Amino acid sequence: MTKYACRYAIVQFMPYPETGEFANVGVVAVVPGQNHFAFQLELTRYTRLTQFFKHLDPRVFTHSVKHLHEELLYLEESVSNGQMTAVQAFELIVRPLEAILRFNKERVKMTQKPLAIANELFDRFVLHDFAQKNNYEHELQTRLGHFVRSLNLRHQFKKEKIGTLYPVTMPLVQITEENRLRAIQPLHFDRTEPEKIIEHGNLWIDKLSTLQELNELPEDILIPVEKPVHKGDVQKAWTMVQKRLKDFGDIADASNETAIEKFAKGTSRNHYA
Repeated sequence: MTKYACRYAIVQFMPYPETGEFANVGVVAVVPGQNHFAFQLELTRYTRLTQFFKHLDPRVFTHSVKHLHEELLYLEESVSNGQMTAVQAFELIVRPLEAILRFNKERVKMTQKPLAIANELFDRFVLHDFAQKNNYEHELQTRLGHFVRSLNLRHQFKKEKIGTLYPVTMPLVQITEENRLRAIQPLHFDRTEPEKIIEHGNLWIDKLSTLQELNELPEDILIPVEKPVHKGDVQKAWTMVQKRLKDFGDIADASNETAIEKFAKGTSRNHYA
């Protein structure tokens, strides 16, 4: 396969310049041979930043990254419309800045997949996929578990194994007075590669369909999800997965605490997504 040279720079968040501490929050890349300009920014998961930078107001990050995102979208559209080349757009934005969001020194990488280079670099330098330390789904389940338990329900949701022939562990399962099973199964789909969204969706679709076939699927299931924030193929992948997951339960946005509370209290069985 043909290899292409890619120029890229990492977007760094440095709220306290005097300390020199920073966190990688995005990448901007250009493949001159394909006139391809691309970027990925951390737009939703900023908890790690507020944990790292103590006493940081989250709005400091969200406002800054929103402004940069708008600039990058404008440049992306300008390249697409032929108003400037991808290299011109890259060199215009990736310049030394004395700001909260800044770019590190430009680097070069050879790639056989120029259209996927931004996703690849984002996964490595922001999500740290090489270390596999971040388990966002576990973090999501822990967060929602704390929220549901704070509701002080008469019958609490607990981690349980569902099924006998094919046991499936779910983090939040409730057994009612009538001995009915109800479950909340948070799932994380905010990924940058469509195949990973489909693979994770298929994993749970297979588990739930097997329980259903064995007549051991909980009667009521709520699936709070963190949806993909990126556009294009990841949205197509998510739409396909979402449609199939709805066969087994209600879908809600993981940030919709009102919907989760209503389900936990047994006051609603509507679709929320």
